[in-house]
Amino acid sequence: MRLIAALFVIACLVPASADAQNSRYSTWSDPSGAGAGGQTLDAFIEKLNKLIDDAEKAKAADPVFLQDLRNLANGAKTPWNTVVLDDSFADGNFTANPVWEVKSGEYFIETGWGLRNRLITAVQENQQQQSGNSGDELAKAILGTILKRATKTPTTQQPTSNIILTRVPVSNAFALDFELSSWEPDGMFDIGVFQGQDANIGYRLLYASGKGVQIHRIGSSGSSVIATSEPLTLEDKKFHAVSWTRGTDGTMRVTVDGTEMIATSDRAFSDPFDGIRLSNTTGDFIVKRITAKGI
Repeated sequence: MRLIAALFVIACLVPASADAQNSRYSTWSDPSGAGAGGQTLDAFIEKLNKLIDDAEKAKAADPVFLQDLRNLANGAKTPWNTVVLDDSFADGNFTANPVWEVKSGEYFIETGWGLRNRLITAVQENQQQQSGNSGDELAKAILGTILKRATKTPTTQQPTSNIILTRVPVSNAFALDFELSSWEPDGMFDIGVFQGQDANIGYRLLYASGKGVQIHRIGSSGSSVIATSEPLTLEDKKFHAVSWTRGTDGTMRVTVDGTEMIATSDRAFSDPFDGIRLSNTTGDFIVKRITAKGI
């Protein structure tokens, strides 16, 4: 029934005035019919995905809608169908239902947008501390900053890292979908599934402004880069739909606004994961509606 509904939606995109004889759509055979079998169903799903690809290239529909439609089309072939996390942050609270733990940095809910990080750098903390001092001391601090910029003196202060996580059971095969908005250049954001109490071991999907996305494997002996995409820039203050899936065979796929960015495989982890974490050290990011499914 879901596939029939998907076909109906696609059919609605065809102009009503189109001549049936000139249409590029062929007669559809019901995959549930007698003798159709799995091959007919697979062929139907492949054709539907091709139509979605064409719609993406032509910008014929909203990217989030197209991603939802693709997920629906592939639902018959994907193992995950159990929702373990679905949070839109619409209630204005991330400390309950579900519970998100802030491990470092600062997070808040931006009304109408979602979960947003707030980086507090050492320079900002300095300025805040000096704001209560005398006018002379504040003037000296400002003058020092101006001189450093004029002489291009490098600063050694590093921003505080932001880490927030939620502990939910995630199977070894999973589907993780979220919407991300980036507001500052030179940002770096990652989302991952983790194992263990310290939430370090697991897989991470990292986005670096202008560089693209990467999948990292974090183990007890260190970190390894599994795959890297083509360059990608999302700094337009708009939401972008990101989908990250991992099959039972270790196959991983990452799409951004419906466009495939990574297709790879890794079988290093065979046990389930203990939760999902978000992190960044630079930039300004908002996460809107994050959904995780398992088997």
